[in-house]
Formats: sequence, structure tokens, C-alpha cells
Amino acid sequence: MNEHIKLPNNLDVHILREPKFHEVLMNLKVYFKLEAHQNTVANLLMRMMDDRIESHTTKNAMTKRLDMLYGTKTSSQTYTNGWYQVIDLSVKTINSKYTQEDLTAKQLELLADMFFNPLLNEDTLKEAKTNLKLQFARIKESSAHYAQFEAFKRSAPHQVFSLNSMGEVDAVNDVTLDEVKAFHQRLIQEAGKQLFLVGDIKQVPSFERFNVGHCAEAEIPLLDTKVTPRYEEVFHPGNQTELVLVFDTPIDPFHELYAAYLVFVACLGQLPSSLLFQNIREKHSLAYSIYASRQMFDSIMYIATGINDANLEKTLTLIDEQLQNMATADLDVDAAKQYLIMGLEGATEHMKRIADQAFRNIMLQTDETVAEMQENIKNVTEADVRAVLQTISKPYVFAYRGENHEEN
Repeated sequence: MNEHIKLPNNLDVHILREPKFHEVLMNLKVYFKLEAHQNTVANLLMRMMDDRIESHTTKNAMTKRLDMLYGTKTSSQTYTNGWYQVIDLSVKTINSKYTQEDLTAKQLELLADMFFNPLLNEDTLKEAKTNLKLQFARIKESSAHYAQFEAFKRSAPHQVFSLNSMGEVDAVNDVTLDEVKAFHQRLIQEAGKQLFLVGDIKQVPSFERFNVGHCAEAEIPLLDTKVTPRYEEVFHPGNQTELVLVFDTPIDPFHELYAAYLVFVACLGQLPSSLLFQNIREKHSLAYSIYASRQMFDSIMYIATGINDANLEKTLTLIDEQLQNMATADLDVDAAKQYLIMGLEGATEHMKRIADQAFRNIMLQTDETVAEMQENIKNVTEADVRAVLQTISKPYVFAYRGENHEEN
């Protein structure tokens, strides 16, 4: 049976017992307001947390500690949930029942060290800055990734959606060690925190090390993003042109059409039978790739495609036609529903996804199960899907145009 423990400092511990796994995952999610510049500081701190700690100041020492825990793996990431930014730290270890010692307390101690006692000095900050700038460079080298990155920033200026969890490349060098240390202390003392233990957990360890500072209560962080419909283009010295169309919609997870919205997006551009794939990539051979997706916490749907630049105007016309066709065309609703239902099935087969699903419910202040989500999708009708079209705005269009394209 699952268990919930609230520590005196308001930190929530969630023990999600899943006996089918041979490993145990401990996952700390720290959430705080998404703000300009602070997002860059947070990204750097996240990298330093998964590097070295005060008691193990070299990479070799950290490797030895992990080896002594039977090859334990650590990971860190940062992402956005609406107007929250999240730092997500994980430690995954083999279950103690397969060893001759109790690893649970040692695993939790490692996670606590990563969060409370990362090695914060000029050398680790310099390395974090180098790695973050390399990530920005890799995004710039991928025209598809960069186009989406820029489209999201430009589509809703001066709104929270225009911010991201990476921060700004121009701000990286300006971040000081004192800033990182001060932000780290604010996370300890003020930020919201949720701790998840997933696996076949028999003995519950002491969580005393996490009873520090105060944890803010989670608020529902949904954004009401408003896109400004317009067209923008930027040229780059590449062969391929990327198009990203960003739409806003009032449909959020509490909306009566939310399940239908998921099916709508799948029918539009997530299946081989989807309208975008069939009519733009297959029938007209205009796109190297094309798909539709959504941002759950941001009230955003988007379409992305890679094309030859000579086909830009024709592709935009056909995308608009496919959206209008959602009102009258034969839709493969059953295939879309099956695709979504099977995707949710996978949420119960991976420890991290189990923790992520539980965190999603905390953010939305709901206790919706995967089975209930699947049932809601199963009950969607074709009329429901068509009704979604009336909620979709005119798009912001970003064209990242390749200058070295070949004429058709």
C-alpha cells in the first residue's frame, strides 16, 4: 500500500510501493517560480548538484561512492510546469533484498547530499557554465530544435511561456558563485519539495535530513498563455527550413474537452494516419517530418515541420487546410484513442514515470489515476474531437529558413 508522510517542515514524502521492480528510485522534485535570469542560475545549480558533493570533492571519489552502492545511478534535470521551474534529482539503486546490506538509508543519504551539500566552488561553476553553453550550441546546430526553442520564446512575448528552464546563453557568464549559493539556500529554506520513493520498499528510512527549512505549498501552476498571431522569419546558412506554428487554447486538464483535445492533437499530427502526415508528407511530399503536440500546463498546441524552403507558402496553406478539415474529414479517432491509452499504459511500467505521474497530480491537486485517464479518452466521441477546433486560436508562425536549399 502506498504511504504519504508529511514532515514537520511541510515536505511531502510519497512511498509508491511497486514490487515488480528490482530497483528502488528516490526522486526529489523542487519547484519554484519561473523567472528570467533565475532560470539560468537554477540550470547551473542543477548541474552542480549532480556533479560532486562536499564530502566527495573529486569525480573519482564520487564514482567510488556509487560503485560501493552496487553501481547506483544519479541523474538531474530541470524543466517547467507552467509558472513553476522544477529541479528534479534522482538516485536509482538495486533493491536491498538482492544484497547482504540495507541500501535504503545510504541511497537516501546520497540524495540528501546532492541537494543539501553539492560542491559549490568556482571550478564546479565554471564546468557547469561550459556544459550549459555546449547545450545551447547543440540546440543551435539542430535547426528543428532551435526553431522550436525560438518559436516558444517569441510567440507570447512578456509572458511566462516565453521563459524556459535553460535560461539565456547571454546570461551564463554573468552568473556569480555568490548568486548560486544564495539561490541554493533559498531552495532549502523556501521552495516547494516533493520526495518520491518508488519500488518494492519494505523498510522506511528516516527522513530527518530533509526536515530543514520550510516547504511551500504547491499551487496549481497553469498558464493562460495568449499567442499573438503573426509571421516571423529568421534565415540560417543551412539546407532545411523549419516551420513552427504555436496556437493558444483555453483547454486545460480541467476543461470538459481535455480528453477530446488529446485525441484531436493525435488525429491532427501524431499518427501515421494523421491529417498532417497523410496530406502534407505522404500525398504532397512536402515535409521531411511533421507532427503536432501540446504543452499541458501552458494552454499551448503547436505544429512543427521541416521542409524545403521553396515549399514554405504551400506548406502553410496545407497546414491551415488540415486544421479546417478536422471539422469534416474522416478521422481515425479509434487509432488515436488506442495510441493515447497505450502511451499511458507505459506510465505504470517505469519508475520515473510513476513518480512523474504522481507529481503531475500534486501540481493539479487531483487524484486522477492512469485508469481514469484512459477511461476518459476511451469515452471521447468524434463530435467531441470536432468541437475542439473551435477553441484553437490563429497561430504565431516562426520560419527558420535555410538559405542553401535546393530548388524543386
